[in-house]
Amino acid sequence: MQQHAVIDQDAQALAARQQASFAGNQRRIRGYFRISATERLPFTDAVYSAIPAIALLQAASQFPANPAAGVWRDAVRMYLDEYVVPLSERSAFRIVPFGVFHGAPTPELYRPLDGELTYRYFLPVRKQFWWLGTTSHLELHAVLLGMAARVFGQSEYRDLAYRQLEWVMGANPFGACLMTGEGMRNVYPHSRFVGLITGGIVNGIAGNAKDEPILDTAYGYDWRTAEYWSPHNAWYLWALSQLERV
Repeated sequence: MQQHAVIDQDAQALAARQQASFAGNQRRIRGYFRISATERLPFTDAVYSAIPAIALLQAASQFPANPAAGVWRDAVRMYLDEYVVPLSERSAFRIVPFGVFHGAPTPELYRPLDGELTYRYFLPVRKQFWWLGTTSHLELHAVLLGMAARVFGQSEYRDLAYRQLEWVMGANPFGACLMTGEGMRNVYPHSRFVGLITGGIVNGIAGNAKDEPILDTAYGYDWRTAEYWSPHNAWYLWALSQLERV
């Protein structure tokens, strides 16, 4: 009972961070999560971007008798239907952009969305001391979409999940597979102490200040786009395991 109470408390706190109303003088998207219950800034993260929605969906699935389970499921549907899907439609590749922002918080290009809201496909390069490709961001959304396809019976979610993984496997502007040993035009990894790892996945395609895709295809040992990182493989396997259950 104590564990259930903690999960309930945490899930309620997480749900309170969702932007359920239209913000920024626009009525185009809503449902994204904020960095806190009182802060209006949208939550973005290179590795854990979809975790809030995943956590709520798992809580609702594990505790269906909880009075708030329906609220948690509705929060996930709002995140997908009124945030993820509309934003993914802005890309010919159907990838989920890295995130939305209020205005232009750094001196670089932020694509206009509507009202005060902007978005970028890739991490801001002048926002913090490090930035990198979006492999984990896309794969974790594939995890969420795979879960949601099974829970809600929506084939659209399944198809969109595969689009995120297809980007990683070569359906991207460079035609480059980001997994060593598979596909074509493989990136040579920044892996100075281990070397090539068959099946290893690199950080992937990042963006410059103009939000244009960049990828080290010239054997430059660029860690931002070409370094292996375990979350990429973990999320890839997690996504496939979810899609196998759909």
